[in-house]
Amino acid sequence: MHVLLVDDSSVSRQLLRHILEQVGFRVSEAEHGQAALDHLAALQPDLITMDVHMPGLDGFETTRRIMQQHPMPIVIVTSGINLPGAQTAMQALEAGALMVLEKPSGPTDPHFQQRAEVLASSLLYLAQAVVKQPGPSDDTQASSLLSLQHWLQRPFQALVMGASAGGPPAIKTLLNRLSPACPWPILLVQHISPGFSGNYCEWLATQTTMPVQLASHGQVALPGQIYVAPDDQHLRVDASLQLSLDQSARQPFIRPAIDELFDSAASQMRGHTIAVLLSGMGRDGVDGLSRLKALGALTLVQSPASSVVDGMPKAAINQHAACYVETPGGVATILNRLMHHT
Repeated sequence: MHVLLVDDSSVSRQLLRHILEQVGFRVSEAEHGQAALDHLAALQPDLITMDVHMPGLDGFETTRRIMQQHPMPIVIVTSGINLPGAQTAMQALEAGALMVLEKPSGPTDPHFQQRAEVLASSLLYLAQAVVKQPGPSDDTQASSLLSLQHWLQRPFQALVMGASAGGPPAIKTLLNRLSPACPWPILLVQHISPGFSGNYCEWLATQTTMPVQLASHGQVALPGQIYVAPDDQHLRVDASLQLSLDQSARQPFIRPAIDELFDSAASQMRGHTIAVLLSGMGRDGVDGLSRLKALGALTLVQSPASSVVDGMPKAAINQHAACYVETPGGVATILNRLMHHT
């Protein structure tokens, strides 16, 4: 695997090179965003790690240009999660970066080894992602709207959503087009690195007029509000819309897991659920979505062509877990149509 380190600090590049070469990466370096763009075609890396603050082009603008010209796995690796660095990191996710990871501070840090292992294993996993520039995200299949009659009078209780790599741009499009007069609570699991869910929540609040908050254990979800699973905790919901959080294990290890949210909705609300599965690697959420569909729930899957990473959507489609396959804008159109008849 060949990784390109984009970072204006020679010390940081040296540290990252040491970590990544130990696990077998071949490493190239660029000291700023323009250098990365200039040498990208010649280097042809499998993966890029991107710093946030750099002279000239920052991490967001560099990510945006790479995703337009040469789509590939990009991971934001930053030492700071406070504003304005966090805002730039969230913009980079919006532009198509797959994940934000914390940069190890150095061998003298007592947590260095653990953070170095998390960084290396995450990059090895993400380097396998097939990333593309997504197609149009605002069209809707006419057949979908024509066949909604079955769902128009269904007393839905909640809208549950799951996303992983490539999820933020899809969620942005969906929320931008979704009517704020939402009659259901929206429960969201977004795979994101520990320490960044609060920043993600703040970014999400800039994409919609609906209230956005990190979910709390024991609170009751209210219509028209968005509840985001916190760091390293599964989010579940019961029939009375009370939320619960825990740190139980799951195989394969993912926390928070989309399947945990979808499974709780399946057991507690059965067919009175709307479930949406968006861009991501792997198959988290697919089995839960399939159970929901079998119970009569409305299941919506992002079309692979509109996904930055189409692994989860394709797995859901192959398992026949989708009632409809739509772009994020198309999902919003369907939801708005259902709201109008609620």
